[in-house]
Amino acid sequence: MAGLSIAVLLLLTLFFYRETSLFVMGLWNRWDSGEYYAHGYLAVIISLYLVYSQRGLLGSLTPCPSFIALFAVAASGLLWLAALLADVLMVQIIALLLLIISVIWATAGSRATRHLLFPLLIIVFALPIWDPLPPILQEMTTDAVFQVIRLVGVPALREGHLITLPAGQLAINESCSGLSYLLAALTLGMLYAHLNYQGFWSRVLIVMVSGIAAILANMVRVFIVVYVAYKTDMQHPLVNDHFNLGWFLFGGLVLVLIFIETRVFRHAGRSGGTDKPQAADAAGLCKYGYLQRMFVLVATFTLVAAGPAVAWWVEVSSPEVQDVNLEFPAGAGGWSGPMLTQDRWVPVFQGAISGMRAYGKDGKELYLYVGYYPVQDQGKELIYYLNRITNDEVWRPATRPERVTTTNNHTVIERVLESPVGQQRLVWYWYRVAGEPTTTEIEAKVLQVRGLLLGRYQASVVAIGANFDSDVDDARKVLSEFISEMRRPLEQMTDGQS
Repeated sequence: MAGLSIAVLLLLTLFFYRETSLFVMGLWNRWDSGEYYAHGYLAVIISLYLVYSQRGLLGSLTPCPSFIALFAVAASGLLWLAALLADVLMVQIIALLLLIISVIWATAGSRATRHLLFPLLIIVFALPIWDPLPPILQEMTTDAVFQVIRLVGVPALREGHLITLPAGQLAINESCSGLSYLLAALTLGMLYAHLNYQGFWSRVLIVMVSGIAAILANMVRVFIVVYVAYKTDMQHPLVNDHFNLGWFLFGGLVLVLIFIETRVFRHAGRSGGTDKPQAADAAGLCKYGYLQRMFVLVATFTLVAAGPAVAWWVEVSSPEVQDVNLEFPAGAGGWSGPMLTQDRWVPVFQGAISGMRAYGKDGKELYLYVGYYPVQDQGKELIYYLNRITNDEVWRPATRPERVTTTNNHTVIERVLESPVGQQRLVWYWYRVAGEPTTTEIEAKVLQVRGLLLGRYQASVVAIGANFDSDVDDARKVLSEFISEMRRPLEQMTDGQS
């Protein structure tokens, strides 16, 4: 009955949260395109195999539902709901995995879950939650490879992630970061550690060594490509087709690590084997009766279904997106405008209803950009990784770092842009979500969730820019004066008020 209950609840969980589940499976289906998560089904098979390998142990345990785990089910569902409303896909995926573990915990109890936790966590390395890693690994690989090629006497120059050789240039892109090898190594390391070791820290050590070895193997791969390109004046086939080289190196390294582990660590007495039933686990009895078990099952089902039910209610309650014409406010406090402008500063905010106007005062000109979202949706939202304050065609970010500043009790993000001919522009921008201003992406997401629950769906970005010659403080004075006079009309505009 415990096994049947878990199976039914997990199937219902995957059905209720099918959008998140299908997104993950869609990435797993791209096995022929070199995607980072193409080994997803393999990770699931390994996880199921490890569960099956413990069938004797699991069969000796007495399933006993956990009332405490109901709080974990509720918390996981609430986390998924908040992530859905805020359109944070990575957190939705993490919450779904936590929900699956919590369902098993609530139904089978703590003792069974303790033995199932390690096999379930293998799936973590097949979930698309590692996207922040490629830039970090890319930087590490570029640093290491450039230092090594200089040590071996290869004349080269480095500019960012571009390595210039006498015969050409090689770009170490994010696809060269080695994340695919790292995730595959961690998955296989988890499998090997679980099958051959009992101690927790011994297993952690094996997994860590596997990950470090994969990173080093990728660095060796990139170094070989760069060195061969130098020796053959960019003519060797590896220069254009070097993906498979990494897998050959990875496979060879795995064999070396297994040989070292079996010859050294095993003889050092660190080996183990699969977990064996313990007397305390096998002898434990469940103190709960039929009614209590049924209560936990019904409560678990209710909590699992609650998140999708609330999400459905929010969706059907959301207003339909209608045509919106941005009505820029008339100038106040001596400012004239709004005036049409041909200026080529174009911020990029996916899916926004946007427009730009110019304002003037005492010979000073200022540009106002507004990107407005009546309702946000996945990929068409205020906080999105493709959104940026300029399209880089004419204006691009200068070397000065972005910073947050406050003027007239109003906080803004400050950014300096520059054109190819050396012209400079100071830009201040901020977000406004559900009627509240913010300059942080996390707070904008929190306000988005709050607005959805309160029926306030609008969100916007407001950016103002002014050119300056040498003294940026001159532009700051212009922007500060504009905010002082025009802040209230801008709030009425972005909040959808007349």
